[in-house]
Amino acid sequence: MTDEAPANPADHVAACSITPRLVEQIVGLAELPLGDWAVYEAAMRRLGWCEGGDDLPLEDTFVTAEGHLAYLGDTLALSFAHFYWVDGEDWGEDLWGTLPGWSSHANAGREVFDAHIDAAVAAFAQRLGPPEHDITAEGGTLAMGEGDWRHAAWRCGDNLLVIGPRHEGLSYFQFEEAVVCIGPIEAAAPLPALRDLVS
Repeated sequence: MTDEAPANPADHVAACSITPRLVEQIVGLAELPLGDWAVYEAAMRRLGWCEGGDDLPLEDTFVTAEGHLAYLGDTLALSFAHFYWVDGEDWGEDLWGTLPGWSSHANAGREVFDAHIDAAVAAFAQRLGPPEHDITAEGGTLAMGEGDWRHAAWRCGDNLLVIGPRHEGLSYFQFEEAVVCIGPIEAAAPLPALRDLVS
């Protein structure tokens, strides 16, 4: 009798769409002074975003009406897509695909993940015009393989709004997530490395 070979993990892409309403909300938040989290939290509550409960993957999370997860730290980062795999042992559950407002697709590759980033950039470009900076550089993770990472950025008052992928911390940086990130920038300051801002 031989041991049965384990099944290959299935790549998944989960997403929570960027709607025109969410674009308006995020642009409004980007115009607020970053750093006073009481102001930001009050603004998010006025938008109908609520604090997440114990069933969410991370603490200190706000949830938009559509289901996006927003994290407050040195920046505001809103997650809208994930690239990961599911198998029977290490990652046996489709965590992201089961969240309210999210949908996941099995056997979806990097091109599906990248398409969600491109769609988000296009949605913000409709509202803000072309990005001030739009770069594609080598990226990826050991688990998901090499790939090109696109980051696009707009100045919004004293803040920088950036869209792009980053390493996903819950998986010990094995997987990838796409975020809309708001970080502070001085008016005359050159743009920082966009990848560093969203990480």
